[in-house]
Amino acid sequence: MSGFGQWLARFIDDEGALGDFARYAAADPNLPPHTSDENTAYYKWLIWHPDTVVVDEEILHPHLSTFWSAWKRYQHEMVDDTPPPGPAASGAPAEHTYDALLAAMEGGTQESVAAQLSGTALDAEQRRALISRATEVRLAMELDLLFSREDHCARYVRMTTVGFVCHTDADAAADWLVRPAFAGSGPRGPEKMAAHLADAAGACWEPERIADFIRAAATGPRARALYPLLMLLCRRTGATVEPTSHLAAGCVDFYVGAGYEELPPHGLAVAADPREDPLLPRVLPEFHPSDYVVYGPLGDGPPSARGRRFVRLVLENGLLDRELFLRKVIQSLQQVTEEEVWAPAGDLATVLKDLEPTEEEFAACHESYARLVSVTEPGDMSDTLTARAVGTLLRQERLPAHLVDQWVQAILQNDHWSGPSRNCAVAIGEISGSDLLSDDHIADLVHFVTVSRLSVPLHVMRALTRLAEHGRLTTDQIIACARETLTWPEEDIATALITLLGRVLDGEPHHADTVLPLLAGAFWHPSSHVQEQALTLAGEHRARAEENTRALLATEARQLDPDLRSHAQDMFGAAPPPGEKAEPSTAGEPGMHVTPPFDMSVFDPVLRLLPGEAKDRWLSLLRPSIGLDLGDGEGPVVGHLGGLPELPKDTPWPLWQDRPLALMASLDCALLPRDESDIPLPEDGTLLFFRFESEEDPGEFINFYIGDEDFELGAGTKLLYIPASVPTRRRPAPEGRQVFERLPLRLNRVMLSMPDSGDRRLRDADVDVPLKGDAGAKAFDAVGDLVHGLYGGHFMQIGGYADGYEGPEEDVLARRLLGPEATEEAVRREASTLVLLACFEDDPAANILYWLIRREDLAARRFDKVIPVAQS
Repeated sequence: MSGFGQWLARFIDDEGALGDFARYAAADPNLPPHTSDENTAYYKWLIWHPDTVVVDEEILHPHLSTFWSAWKRYQHEMVDDTPPPGPAASGAPAEHTYDALLAAMEGGTQESVAAQLSGTALDAEQRRALISRATEVRLAMELDLLFSREDHCARYVRMTTVGFVCHTDADAAADWLVRPAFAGSGPRGPEKMAAHLADAAGACWEPERIADFIRAAATGPRARALYPLLMLLCRRTGATVEPTSHLAAGCVDFYVGAGYEELPPHGLAVAADPREDPLLPRVLPEFHPSDYVVYGPLGDGPPSARGRRFVRLVLENGLLDRELFLRKVIQSLQQVTEEEVWAPAGDLATVLKDLEPTEEEFAACHESYARLVSVTEPGDMSDTLTARAVGTLLRQERLPAHLVDQWVQAILQNDHWSGPSRNCAVAIGEISGSDLLSDDHIADLVHFVTVSRLSVPLHVMRALTRLAEHGRLTTDQIIACARETLTWPEEDIATALITLLGRVLDGEPHHADTVLPLLAGAFWHPSSHVQEQALTLAGEHRARAEENTRALLATEARQLDPDLRSHAQDMFGAAPPPGEKAEPSTAGEPGMHVTPPFDMSVFDPVLRLLPGEAKDRWLSLLRPSIGLDLGDGEGPVVGHLGGLPELPKDTPWPLWQDRPLALMASLDCALLPRDESDIPLPEDGTLLFFRFESEEDPGEFINFYIGDEDFELGAGTKLLYIPASVPTRRRPAPEGRQVFERLPLRLNRVMLSMPDSGDRRLRDADVDVPLKGDAGAKAFDAVGDLVHGLYGGHFMQIGGYADGYEGPEEDVLARRLLGPEATEEAVRREASTLVLLACFEDDPAANILYWLIRREDLAARRFDKVIPVAQS
């Protein structure tokens, strides 16, 4: 019987709840046996007991409350926080018996166990019994090791100490410490208790036995997990060991930390100063450069900060021969092949960057380093080393043309923001004055940055400005780059482009009406310095421009900082009256598209199931919705899915948890047939729908579903309304923000939509009963198929009922809004105020996103009250 069972048996003859529970447990043949976490074992025993019932998800058992109170009392009585007296000079004190040791092992603290072990004379059979008991407990605790509960940790330490000291064979003791279930990077592995185990070994073992253990543990794979213990024992005893690769790997684990960056280094559990480690100087020659950076000891991803600090630490303290280590890194770099380069190349490049090689040292590997440019993550490569390597090869006329082509192709094929674009752009910038970059390469790179900021062409644009400075870009290419990138927030790009545009105007003044509007766009730039530079250049060449261009300059000058506006007015005159947009809408023409009437026959499958009066009640529930088509079609464009937003200058890019959101859709309200809708849509202006998408994993996003209470309502989303009278400009995406492909949304027609089969409004209208059952479900499915077959829409619509994959959401959303204490009537009233503003098919995430809002909030233009719902 387990410790708790033995304790509980003391109360079998007592009266009251505790006695009743003790007799109840003793009479049950399924009483839990030996186990580490008796709390969990007894609780599972109770919840699976035939006497246990579950009511409203609550577990009910006649002795459940008694069990909890008894368990707390047992822990209070059995855990002794004061260590017993140490062993007597000769013989063991009376209280240091086998039974006392067993009790201390199961209920006492680790200090009491260690003291009793050092003061108790045990025969071989008793040692085997204690090892067996400790093994049972540790095996039972295997799942509990995933959690950092203090009681689990202390219990694990006690069991580990007993088994470690009671083993009489050095190999067996080492093996027992590093069994797979207990060793490794978990919070209670041997490395976390090294100091305690070293104390126990010193108190209970003879020096010869400690030396045997050190030799046995250091000669095999177990040395990696036991490195902290071996280091302490060697430090205390003066023993030495032969270096092995396993000891070297254990040294890295100890000082660097195995696992993720947020976990503390294992060495902090003992001592993290390498100068006090007698093993470190002996195992350092066994290190391979990859030992510092392979994914095993450092976790997934690039070399950890702790690993890089460790390298610097041993180098600074003279514990590692820098020349030898650098030579190993360079040799490894030279041996990397392009087929396997993705795995070790970035790690080696990071270590090389940290070593800060001199010109002479770097000369030995600059060819290999340049070869890694197109396949290594930007965080691993040094801009300085990259430029040095490429520049050296260029000066020596040893830069192969196929490398240049690889750099260009790596940029063009890079569809993820964290790829090697920066490395390649740095390399291309270094060859800007050479003829290694063909005209076709340059044309491809210009196209890459002018399509839109879909990735991070930032560094590519910087390379292109260097190429332009060397005369490698045509006037049309400079203008194309400026048209797309002049308003990017990076000041160095804008100033370089304005300088280039100044050269264009000086050499080709007939381009004034093309270039000056671009400079007017730079008035929107967030940098006052860029605004001033653009204003100065535009003022110098304004006389060459036509009247419309000067009017545009005067209009856009409203966006200048206040101290520059008066200067702009002196140059360009007064601006036209506000409210006139400088650029026409990018959507279609309003009022030209007439949709054919809706075919009411699609509802026949439902109407056939309803009696006379019920038909009229059901028809009264139908609501108009504006159907949208995606992509090509006959209807006018009324918005777009994806792309980049047009925003006022002072409107920041929407964020969630400091991360930029992605534009999901935009709608031009002036082009929507709002008079045919039953929701109060704005008369004009633009609605911009943003949602979160992971930059690291496109398509991954948080759970917007309103039943998930892990996030607040509307988390990870934003809806902006921009009135038509407010000047806007297309805003480049923040660096690192992936942008969805821009596709047109076309007006299909005004349709009639019906409530879902589970909608409460069917019950309120007394028409749900005839529609229940298989016939009703088939009828609703038939209508849905007909509507989508005839009218398309791709689950894209404005207003009406949401055609939900998973049923209507209004009731659930209303309860979330009102709180769990709200009455059913209050929930019903709240749900009736909610309307569907829009829904869009979210192709990257395979979801439909519904944007719901209270009718009165929509009428008052309180778009911050919109709440999205995702269904898949």
